[in-house]
Amino acid sequence: MITIGQSDLAGAMKLAEQNTRIKMALGVAGGELSTGMKANLLEATAGDLGKLFAIDRTLSRLRSETDAIQLAGGKSALAQIALGNIHENLVDFGPQLLSAVERGDTQSSILIARDARQALGAVVTALNVRYGRHSIFAGAALDQLAIAPSDVIISDISAIVAGAADSTAALTAIDDYFFSPTGGFETNVFLGATQNAPPFRDENGEIIEYAQRADSFGIRNAIRALTIAAVAADAPNFLGTSDQVDLLREAGTSAIAATDELITLRATLGFAEGRIENAEARNLSMSGVFELERSAMIAIDPYETATKFEALQVQLQTIYTITARLSGLPLMNFLR
Repeated sequence: MITIGQSDLAGAMKLAEQNTRIKMALGVAGGELSTGMKANLLEATAGDLGKLFAIDRTLSRLRSETDAIQLAGGKSALAQIALGNIHENLVDFGPQLLSAVERGDTQSSILIARDARQALGAVVTALNVRYGRHSIFAGAALDQLAIAPSDVIISDISAIVAGAADSTAALTAIDDYFFSPTGGFETNVFLGATQNAPPFRDENGEIIEYAQRADSFGIRNAIRALTIAAVAADAPNFLGTSDQVDLLREAGTSAIAATDELITLRATLGFAEGRIENAEARNLSMSGVFELERSAMIAIDPYETATKFEALQVQLQTIYTITARLSGLPLMNFLR
């Protein structure tokens, strides 16, 4: 009859239990080193998970606000660039055209006015700019172009001028086209919505209106000035007449006025950009505060955890060594 030593069996079972326990502890320590956070949140918060959950909700709201800030900041910056491009196409054009007209230099006036066709195309391109999938100047119609092609506008105004008896009648009809609620600009040119795109609302509920629309008065006036110049330069019924000069003078005067209006638009937008930047700074500051509070609550001490991890590794290696030695004993051989 073979007698099995109970002490050897108990020792083997104890080593197996220790091996399992240490492996589990090693896994926990390794996970904490990897994430930088304590595995047992209940213990880390002294049994009060409510505060941790509240911090996490606040951080989630701040991250959502960060996305909204980036969208508002990107769209407003792109709108500012577009308005700058429009301004550049007008700032010299108006004074140069008006100066040529006033000194009676018809040839120079016409040459300058003909450049308006290309400038108008550049303005339309600037107004149809997109930030991702969002149309910047189309108001709430984020998926629509803001303005019809420049050829459409020139064709419409050319027809008006061709049918006018004189410059006074032409300008009256042109003003109706651009500024009447039922005029061609509203029905045929502006393709966006008459409502603004959604504003930015920060964490405190403050609303920042930054959206720009291509149907604003200043932008209409800029398009009007360039279109009148482009059409007047080659209007068949007015060539070489005082009516042509009147139209060119109006184009130069309107371009100068539109330049000032664009400066006001850009200044208003710049103010909104400053408020968005302030909201971004506030968001970053608040996020930092709550991240620190969360870290203080559940973050590990890297040195302490690394030391614990190494100690567990040593213990596990020791158990392996002891187990290897026990495996040569008669009991272990019998149990295999």
